[in-house]
Amino acid sequence: MPPDVEPEHVTAAMLESIEKLSPKRRAEVETLLALLSAPMRLPRAARARVLAAMAGSPVAQLRSGFATLKRLSLFTAYSDGSASGENRTWKRIGYPGPRDDRSTQATLPSLAWARADESIEADVVVIGSGAGGGVAAATFARSGRRVVVLEAGGAYGAADFTQRETSIPNLYLDAGLASSHDVGLSILAGAALGGGTTVNWSTSFRLPTRIASEWQAESGIDGLGAQLAPHYDALEADLNVLPCSRHNPNNAVLIDGCRALGLHAAEMPRNAPPDCGDGCGYCGMGCAYDKKNSTLKRFLPEVVTNGGAIFAGARAERILIEGTRATGVAAVQSDANGTERRFIVRAPIVVSAAGALRTPGLLARSGIAHPLLGKRLFVHPVFSITAVFERPIEPWQGPIQTAYSDAFNYRSGNYGSKLEVAPIHPGFAAATLPWTSASAHARNMDELKRSAILIALTRDRDPGRIDLDDEAAVRYALSPFDAENALWGLAGAVDVAFAAGAQKVRTLHTAPLELRAEDWNPAARTAFAARLRALGVAPNRQPLFSAHQMGTATMGSDPARSVVDAQGRVWGYDNVFVADASLFPQSSGVNPMLTIMALARRVATLALEPAETLAAT
Repeated sequence: MPPDVEPEHVTAAMLESIEKLSPKRRAEVETLLALLSAPMRLPRAARARVLAAMAGSPVAQLRSGFATLKRLSLFTAYSDGSASGENRTWKRIGYPGPRDDRSTQATLPSLAWARADESIEADVVVIGSGAGGGVAAATFARSGRRVVVLEAGGAYGAADFTQRETSIPNLYLDAGLASSHDVGLSILAGAALGGGTTVNWSTSFRLPTRIASEWQAESGIDGLGAQLAPHYDALEADLNVLPCSRHNPNNAVLIDGCRALGLHAAEMPRNAPPDCGDGCGYCGMGCAYDKKNSTLKRFLPEVVTNGGAIFAGARAERILIEGTRATGVAAVQSDANGTERRFIVRAPIVVSAAGALRTPGLLARSGIAHPLLGKRLFVHPVFSITAVFERPIEPWQGPIQTAYSDAFNYRSGNYGSKLEVAPIHPGFAAATLPWTSASAHARNMDELKRSAILIALTRDRDPGRIDLDDEAAVRYALSPFDAENALWGLAGAVDVAFAAGAQKVRTLHTAPLELRAEDWNPAARTAFAARLRALGVAPNRQPLFSAHQMGTATMGSDPARSVVDAQGRVWGYDNVFVADASLFPQSSGVNPMLTIMALARRVATLALEPAETLAAT
C-alpha cells in the first residue's frame, strides 16, 4: 500500500465494492480473503513475498486471486484512499483531480416511477438504454409509438458526473469489477442510463466495407452493408460526427510516431464537438460538460417528449410470452433506499437491448432456447503498453481519443490490431500497472504524468461464451491465432512509441518487460517479439481488457446458424426483437457504437411496418 494513504479507509472502501458484486463473485472474493487472512498477518516483507509468489504462480487460481486483490486494493488506494475526500497520492504523482469547470445543470430526461403491481400499457417496450436501446426507442418514438424504456442501471446527468474514479461503481457493470470467470479479462461495460454511450470515449466508426462483406457472407443477409448505409448517414447527422480539432499529447504520440515511421495514421471520427477541452479526458466517468452526444443526451429525451416513459433502476426479470408471442415484460424497480416494486409493461413489441452480456440471459429466463444463445462472444481483446517520455503527457487530460492507426490491422486477412490510445487516471493505472513490490509500483506511478498509454485493439476471430444464468459468467480464452495478432500489434505499438521519442517502454506483464530507446533496433525488436511469444497469454500473466462485447445472439438468415432473423426478430417468436451488439455475426474490428446504433435503427425501422398489424391484433 502506498505510504500516503490511510489503510483503514482503503479497507472500508474495498469492502463496500465487494458488497456490490454478484453473489457468486462476492463469495469467491470472500473465500480468497479468508485464505489470505493468516499470510497477511505476517511481517511486511513476508507478505510481499507471498503476493509475488501468487502473481507468478503456475497455478491459475493463485494468479486469479492475486489479480483480484491487486485490482481491488490498488484501485481503491489511488482513487479514494482518504477519509478527508482528497487523495494524498495525487500530489505525489502530479494528478490534478476533478476540475472546477464542470456543469451544474441537470440534463436528465423526466424519469418514471412504477407503483407496486402496476400494469403499464405501451406500444413498444425496450429493455436497455445504451447505443442499441436508446436509438431503437427514439426510432419508435419518432413514428408516434408510445415507448417504455427499462434501464437496470441508475440515472446520472452532467451535474452528477464528479470526475472521480469513485463514481465508476455507479456507472459500470458489476461496480466496474466485471471480468471473465478466471479474472484474466477485465470487462468495461456501461451500466447506467445511456449505457456504454454515457461512459465511452466518443469513437464513432462505420463498419469497414471489407468486414461488412464478411458479415454478409457469415450471416447470409444479402446486401447487409448497403442496408446499413442510410442508417449510418442519419446517425452521423444526429450525432454530429466529426474529427477533433486538436490532439492531446497522448494521442499526438500515436500520430507523430506513425508519421515518423511512414505508417498509416488518421483522425478519429467522434460523436463529440471538435472543440472539446482538457476536461474531456474525464469522459470515461461521464461527460460533465453535457457535450458528448450519448443516447442520454440525444435520443432518450425523445421518448418522453413523444409521450413515452423511462424507468431507471428497473431490471427486466423476464419477457412474458404466450405461445409464439410476447405480451410484455415483468420488471422490478429499486429506489435509492433499496425498496423494490414489481410491475408489468404490456406491449405488442418487445425489444431486448440489454447488451451482449445480458440479452442472452434475459431471453433464456423468458423460456427462449437456442443452441447458439450465449455463444459466439467476441470481445476485441486489448493489450497495452506504457511509454515514458521526458516531457509531460498527462494522459488524463484533453480530448480523450482522437487518433488511430490501421498499420497493423490487417495482418491476416481482415484480422489484426488497431492501434489507439487510452486515457488513464490514477486508480485504473494503479490497478493495471505491474506490481512486483510496493516500491517498484510506486516508482511506476510516479512516472504516470510522463506516460502515454498505447493499446492494440484486436479483432478476435475465435469466440468465447457466457453462462445463461443471472451471473452471466464470461468464458473467454485468447486463441493462438488471436494472440499472435495481438502480440504483433503490441510490438508495433512499441515501434510507434520509440519513433515518437519515448525514453522507455514497459509492458504490463506480471514480470514486465522494459525496453529503452537506446537499445531499440531490428535485432532487439525480433528478440522482443520472441519474448512476447514465449511469455504467452495465459490468464493473469498480463492484463487483458475488453470494452466491446459482441455476438451472443447473432443474426442471420438460417435459424440453425443464428438466434435472430434478418429483421432482428428472435427465431420462432412473432414480436420479440434484439437491438444491441448481440446481433453481430462476427467482431467488428472497430469500436462498435455506431454499428450497434445502425443495426438498432434498422431493426426498429423494419419492425414499424408490422407493428400496426401487431397492435391491431
